[in-house]
Amino acid sequence: MRKLPNDTAGDLLTDDATDISADKADGPIRRCILSGERAERGALIRLAISPEGQVAPDVRARAPGRGAWIGVTRPELEEAIAKGRMKAALARAFKIGPITVPDDLPAMIEEALTRALLDRLGLESRSGTLLTGSDRIAEAARRGKVWLLLHSSDSSPDGNAK
Repeated sequence: MRKLPNDTAGDLLTDDATDISADKADGPIRRCILSGERAERGALIRLAISPEGQVAPDVRARAPGRGAWIGVTRPELEEAIAKGRMKAALARAFKIGPITVPDDLPAMIEEALTRALLDRLGLESRSGTLLTGSDRIAEAARRGKVWLLLHSSDSSPDGNAK
């Protein structure tokens, strides 16, 4: 069926049409190799394999070659590594020789995510979109320009009240 430029997606639907919400996704949908659930790339962590067969987190999804995606919690990941399900899932995903899954993979993922977050906060700070200081934040909040407000876990009660 031809879709004219001014037609909306709703114009093409018939009574027996399926939901088109998957077409509205921001990016490609990936499948978690452990749980089998599907999600957008931003909700999953990519794992890459080195030429030696070593597994490493690729949180920015920029490493060359194929990657495997996981979207489970840390306790589920630790359990999968301990029971050998992670190694089996990676062997099915990559179909290469021996694969080495480090025991500290959850810690490596956490460290990589923390580093990526801090890098992003640094970029936002240099671009001027990250505000610090209670007076500047209060002024931006009154203008309705605050999108996200973060408090330090070790801040004083006076600082949190402001």
